[in-house]
Amino acid sequence: MSSEVVNYYSPNFDLTEKEVAQRTAPSYCKVPIWTPKEGQNLIRILPPWNEKGLVFKVLALHWFGSKNNRVATLCLRQFQKRCYICEIIQKLLAAEVLTKETARVYYAVKRAFCNGLDLKELDKGVQIMSLPIKKVVQSLINYAKDPEYGDFTHPENGYDIKIEKETAGLYPDYNVIPARKSSPLPDKRYLKELYNLDDFENIWIVHSYDEQKELWNIYADVIRTEEEESDEMGEPKLSEDIPLEVGKKEIDLGV
Repeated sequence: MSSEVVNYYSPNFDLTEKEVAQRTAPSYCKVPIWTPKEGQNLIRILPPWNEKGLVFKVLALHWFGSKNNRVATLCLRQFQKRCYICEIIQKLLAAEVLTKETARVYYAVKRAFCNGLDLKELDKGVQIMSLPIKKVVQSLINYAKDPEYGDFTHPENGYDIKIEKETAGLYPDYNVIPARKSSPLPDKRYLKELYNLDDFENIWIVHSYDEQKELWNIYADVIRTEEEESDEMGEPKLSEDIPLEVGKKEIDLGV
């Protein structure tokens, strides 16, 4: 029997647990979310999902995690609750782990959601579309209020929308181009398949304060400077007497 010594590596179960968790990154929605792809997108935005007449549902989200494995959670402040992400941002600022500039990436970002069709992938049917407010949605509203264009959601007299996305720097730029002529929907059956964007039981996932804390501890890569990111920082050990200021302005970064 051989007595040869064979070297082997010792397991790191903390790192293993984090790796496993990263492969099942949680979402803020129970159905897939459509976002504009790089280059040219051709979509049709569908009519409101209820009698209120709102075309877009606006929600505020916090984004964090690594570049290739981003996690989003709905900001709890919009539901008049304590939000762990808002609070940890303030702790990190007070401890000078984050600067005002680097903290911006963690602030709540408002995003507009609507029912729509990707005309290049009609086989996917009605999708919930996520669009930046200032760079896309406001342009769409301006077109809708212009008599020359009118209601882009109308089943018969609406029109398709071309969204060109180009990412050159940190944040992408968008160009919104309406079709010159109106056209009917490809199929009226889509009107029966609209998602109820007010449904927080079957559509949206609202993580609790404790769930947000767990997500942050698993996924967050806290940025120390504009050029350098910490490796696997998680939640730092900070003094309990650091004051919390939950009141930062929500901003739309257009991402």
